Amino acid sequence: MSEADLKNRAVSLTATLDQLVDEEFWRSFTAIELDVPVTVDFYLHALRRGLFPWNDIGAPRMWWSPDPRAVLYLEDFHISRSLAKCIRKDKFTVTFDMDFDSTVKGCADRSQTWLDPELIQALQELHELGFAHSAEAWLDGRLVGGVYGMDIDGVFIGDSMFYNESNASKVALAHLIEHLKTCGFQVMDCQVLNEHTESLGARNIPRSDFLSLMDEIRDSGTMPNWHQVS
Repeated sequence: MSEADLKNRAVSLTATLDQLVDEEFWRSFTAIELDVPVTVDFYLHALRRGLFPWNDIGAPRMWWSPDPRAVLYLEDFHISRSLAKCIRKDKFTVTFDMDFDSTVKGCADRSQTWLDPELIQALQELHELGFAHSAEAWLDGRLVGGVYGMDIDGVFIGDSMFYNESNASKVALAHLIEHLKTCGFQVMDCQVLNEHTESLGARNIPRSDFLSLMDEIRDSGTMPNWHQVS
C-alpha cells in the first residue's frame, strides 16, 4: 500500500487522552485526529501504542497506526554495492547523538513536513531524557545528512532522515543499524513501506503482529537498550 493509498483510507476522528488509554480503542483505527498538546508523556504514551504523528504542515495533527505496518528486521538490512563502496571510501564521518537538534531540523527542512515547532520541542525533550537518538553524517566539519528515531521499550522507531550530500543519510543509517545490532536490537519500525525502505529490506507485517512484537520485546528479560552494548 502506498502512502497516498494509506492517507485516502484515513478516518478523521476526535478523541481525548482518556479514550486513548482504552486498549481496544487504539487498536480500532488507521488514523485519528487527536486535539491534545504533544507533551513528552503523551508522545511516549502514543508511541508505546504503535501511534506516530504524520500530517501535512498546517493540517490537523493525525496520529497513525497503519495496517499493515512496515518493519525492518535488522538481520535483513540490505546494503547495495554502491552504498558499500561509499562506506568503504570513508567519505563521511558518522557520529551518534552529536547534534540531535540539527538532525531533526534538517529532516523538517522540506516543503511538506509534520515536524512543526511543537513536535520538534517534544523530540528534543525525548532526546534529553534518553529516548530519542540520531546518527549524523559529516563532511569537512559540516552536517550533511542524518537519521533520527526513538528507542521505545526495545523497538527502535525510525522517524525521518535527510541529506544534503548524496548517500549521506544512507551511510548514517548503515552505521545506525550496526549500532542497534551491537546494542541487541532486532527490529526497526519503518512505519509505512515505500520504495526506499523496501530496497533496504523492510517489509509489511499485519498491525496485530507488530503490536504483539512490541509487547514481546517489552516483556522480555533481555530488552535491548541504546546505551547498553551486548
